[in-house]
Amino acid sequence: MMKSRKFGIGLLIMLAMVVTTGTFAYWTSGLAADSEVTAPTVTIGTGSTTASIVALVQGATTGSALVPTGHGGDTATFTIAVDWDEVTTSDFSGDVGDLVVTVVWSMTGLTDAQLEAMFSHSIPVTTITEGAAAQDVVVTVIFDTEPSTQAFYDLVESGTLTATFTFTVTPQ
Repeated sequence: MMKSRKFGIGLLIMLAMVVTTGTFAYWTSGLAADSEVTAPTVTIGTGSTTASIVALVQGATTGSALVPTGHGGDTATFTIAVDWDEVTTSDFSGDVGDLVVTVVWSMTGLTDAQLEAMFSHSIPVTTITEGAAAQDVVVTVIFDTEPSTQAFYDLVESGTLTATFTFTVTPQ
């Protein structure tokens, strides 16, 4: 009797599974597709700039009184030692930078634009190495063009030309 009772319970369990599985399959015709979109964000950090110093040491000035180039003109040269070093302990030693020298001219009675029309400058050095020994930069001032009027000539003749040089280094 015990065997038939176990047999009956087993049949009932099997019947329950068959009926529920069939019911599930009967009511579900397929699994629907689904999608979900996520857009995680990442914060990008910022790099800090390492400060550097351009150090200048005024050296020798050569040349005689400037006269216009077309009249046997002379040039004035200024030798300036330029040193480029970083301020912090970051290791940028050996990096190369572009060296640009800009000039603001001044002379009593004349504007910068008037002086720029008469004078120019040149430098043979266009790059500098960070952390290297100071490099001598020779800035040559040239009197290119005669004053355009007698009034300008009178202001320039025997005058004192001041050239304010700005040395800028931009890392390459």
